[in-house]
Amino acid sequence: MTDVSRRNFVTAGAVLASAVSTIGLGVPRAQAADGGHGFMAASSPGPDGFDGPGPHHRKTPGLQGIRALCEVTGGGEKVYGIAVEYDAAIDPASLAPNTYITAVFPAAKGFFAGMPHEPDKNDTTAVARPRAVFAIYTNSEPALRPDGKSVAGRFVITEFSHDPDLSLPTTDSDRVTLIQTRDVRTTGGVTYPASKTVWNNTGRHGNNVVIRGVDGWEQNHWWWDDTRSAWLEYSIYLPKSFLAEGGENRSYPLILAVTHSGTSPDGTCAQTLTEQCIASIWSLPEVQDRHECVVITPRYERTTMNDYWEHTSDVENTYRLVESLLSNTWNYGNPNMADRCDKTLKIDPERVYCTGWSMGAMTSLWLMAKHPRTFAAGLIIAGQQRPADVVALAHQKVLIITGSEDNKATPWNEKCLPVWKQAGAKITRPEHNLDPALIFPVDRQQALTSQINGYLAEGGNITFLTFEGVDHMGSARKFFHIEAARHWLLDQVRT
Repeated sequence: MTDVSRRNFVTAGAVLASAVSTIGLGVPRAQAADGGHGFMAASSPGPDGFDGPGPHHRKTPGLQGIRALCEVTGGGEKVYGIAVEYDAAIDPASLAPNTYITAVFPAAKGFFAGMPHEPDKNDTTAVARPRAVFAIYTNSEPALRPDGKSVAGRFVITEFSHDPDLSLPTTDSDRVTLIQTRDVRTTGGVTYPASKTVWNNTGRHGNNVVIRGVDGWEQNHWWWDDTRSAWLEYSIYLPKSFLAEGGENRSYPLILAVTHSGTSPDGTCAQTLTEQCIASIWSLPEVQDRHECVVITPRYERTTMNDYWEHTSDVENTYRLVESLLSNTWNYGNPNMADRCDKTLKIDPERVYCTGWSMGAMTSLWLMAKHPRTFAAGLIIAGQQRPADVVALAHQKVLIITGSEDNKATPWNEKCLPVWKQAGAKITRPEHNLDPALIFPVDRQQALTSQINGYLAEGGNITFLTFEGVDHMGSARKFFHIEAARHWLLDQVRT
């Protein structure tokens, strides 16, 4: 249907409302997912592909299965649409806004993305909530299209509206359901009739999910040191050009993105990637298109640094992981994947960066201070350190961002300023706080970008910005979406 757009779509609210009781039936609880390519909590399907309603798969023409289309925001992972797979290319002219009834299961009671000891968000008995289709189009892959326009393909994309405030906490699980309520026609003229079948994305291998910018990550890697019986689990994002032919001949920037203590005590590699955007935002296509880079994020088993300035061996082990990658001997030798077989990853030693929030920001500050010749720059979101321990930062490039209602990070960084200044730092610290309302929508940050770039242009090697009215938790949900800050970090070169 070519005339459906983000501006002229009319929702089929009455149809959705009448289907609430129907669409929530017959959907089993989600299992712990393992998508077969290393992404465990919310992944693509396993080797069997999609699972339909029951044990059948691809035995008849027509609808083959559905997949939740998600994105990780500051508020956690959110469902932005459903990909409907057919066995043949679909004629977009046969689609209408009410072709399907779509719904998303709410997250389990008590779930709050990024908090320790939280319940499994998919462990819910709640009824699926109808979600209005904002745009509908065909695609050659199970993915949203930025332009919302059809291209030839066997996937029908039912896209939901996106709240422009990406800091709002998610209320979604990654379980979805769908009913095809109108006939659909293939490009070859075959009609697939409407049906009362309730399709869901819960299959034998877990929930069938695509997460933009995240499914490219590889999890469950280990750095180890046999001489100390030390090890560290981590995830890594490899640029597409590295996986292409000849990628082993290029050198790449490296970002160390350290997450917070909330994903440490009982978390998984998947949670470090999906419950906050601290690490995964750097692998989004629009970020990689401008600054192609390798990204790593550790998965700790405990809080690595506390408010008494004590830290575990994992802090130094994190540096050892970075050091091992800088040796340019890391062989990504997965013999089962042709684009990864016997390739040695090369890191540009002049372009190594660190970033993090809360505990991750504290860890980043510590590592930069203890290893001052390693990092080209650091983006520190709501982290603090004891001034005497981070004097060496006076000669490094650091952008610190906090909220005015953060009673730890903001005052402790204020205490560091005179120490850094006495040690020779040039500091930019605006007298006035910035307005967080300028962050969202992210495609309208022109005023904020102008302000931040103006402060960065003042020439300070340490820039300390504070946003009015933002507390500690709000800083994680908001500040990684500041494009000027991310661009600044990846533009720096070690001097």
